[in-house]
Amino acid sequence: GNNIVSLAEIDKWAVEQYPLLNHKPALMRCYKATIAAGAKHDDWVHKKDFKTMVTNLFYFNKLYWLFDEANGDDRRMDFSEFQRAIVLCGIQMSQAECQQQFSIVDKNGGGQILFDEFCHYIAGKSCPQGMTDFVDDGMDRTALDGTAGALAYASGKDMRHTMHY
Repeated sequence: GNNIVSLAEIDKWAVEQYPLLNHKPALMRCYKATIAAGAKHDDWVHKKDFKTMVTNLFYFNKLYWLFDEANGDDRRMDFSEFQRAIVLCGIQMSQAECQQQFSIVDKNGGGQILFDEFCHYIAGKSCPQGMTDFVDDGMDRTALDGTAGALAYASGKDMRHTMHY
């Protein structure tokens, strides 16, 4: 009724209405990205930002699935798991190039990257073709509801200009 929702309300909604999307790391990324890009830059998702929040929820859950599929259950990704994620995305990259990219993501040099760092890396790219194919089912639904351009990750646009972390 007040046209804003909190992280707790989003969590409750996802758990009760869409249990398939109930992955806390993805939910937190969704929330942070939506708040950062939101109209008011406060701790609430406003009605105006709700479509963005739903888009982010699906996007970060897809990234979470990819991360989890590549790394197993420890919520950290080593180099070989990073290589697997790159292959799952369909991205063509040499082992040396993959090692270089992993080193960029692994800022502290500890040999492990977290989901948050993985999201920064993927979203910070211009959405490589392999990832675009991975997240896009080929159906353009944006013209139907007036949100053309809202799904920047599926269009191949540079994510740094549409999502802020």
